[in-house]
Amino acid sequence: MTDHLVRVRAGLPDAWATFLLDWDRSLRAGNYPLTTRYNYLLAAAQLGRFLANDARAPQRGGEARTPVAVTRRHVEDFQAWMIDTRSASTALNKHKAPARA
Repeated sequence: MTDHLVRVRAGLPDAWATFLLDWDRSLRAGNYPLTTRYNYLLAAAQLGRFLANDARAPQRGGEARTPVAVTRRHVEDFQAWMIDTRSASTALNKHKAPARA
């Protein structure tokens, strides 16, 4: 496992960490460059951490403890949070990555 993958997966629930490992394998098989893979995986990991730590999750219909439980509303909440806390270009990059998953 590459260093970037170890760092990105650190502290994530098992389901999210396994998803990232599998997705990285798919991205490598698609010959995606390392920087692209890292950015995609980082965005997905940040989404997973956001959902695990979002106090509003129960009010929205529950947490997304696994990647398959993520809904459009979860992604939109993450995007809104990114726009509020990061630059617009960073938020845009984070928006592109989960769409590829």
